[in-house]
Amino acid sequence: MIKNISIENRWIGLLLLFYFFGLLGMALPEYRDFFLPLTPLNLLLTLVVFYKMNNNFSGKFLILSAIIFLIGFSVEAVGVATGVLFGNYEYGAPFGFKIFETPLMIGVNWLFLALSTYGIVQYFTKKAILLILIPPLLMTGLDVLVEPIAIKLDFWSWENDIIPIQNYVMWFVTSSVIHSVVYFFKPTINAKISFVILIVQVLFFGVLNFVL
Repeated sequence: MIKNISIENRWIGLLLLFYFFGLLGMALPEYRDFFLPLTPLNLLLTLVVFYKMNNNFSGKFLILSAIIFLIGFSVEAVGVATGVLFGNYEYGAPFGFKIFETPLMIGVNWLFLALSTYGIVQYFTKKAILLILIPPLLMTGLDVLVEPIAIKLDFWSWENDIIPIQNYVMWFVTSSVIHSVVYFFKPTINAKISFVILIVQVLFFGVLNFVL
């Protein structure tokens, strides 16, 4: 039976299992302390599955990936250091190793979310304006779901526990800049894994918003 399952679907199955057990672990207080430190592993697995299914390791695609990572990480690092961009916030321990008080994994998060949302919109249209502006709307909408849970799980914390509107504005602006760069490179993104990643993210944080 397992032999009849494609390699792609096996990778997707592995990813779904990680998110399922991660959801249980975060939702159940008695297991939360065990699962929280595994957050970087979950982010890395998401990235690995995304790249395995895209099977594009060309120099052009890797350069694009590095640019997205650097933009995402740099904006976050400046944001943490100054409070000017997103508002005053700081990262907690679950995201793992930090440089300039900013977890490296946040760059990974920006990377697979940017390419996945681009892949979803690319599935429906090739129009530049839509490819540049719709993915940032998806990413900002996802951040609306993520923010309350991130605070409760100590992914990051805001001054006075208030999420400023400028956070969402900067998410959209930064995402728009990133997707302008992505459009310039014009990669072909695997739509299947793009949909899977966005859907599991929405379900993961959507459910946690109800149970935490």
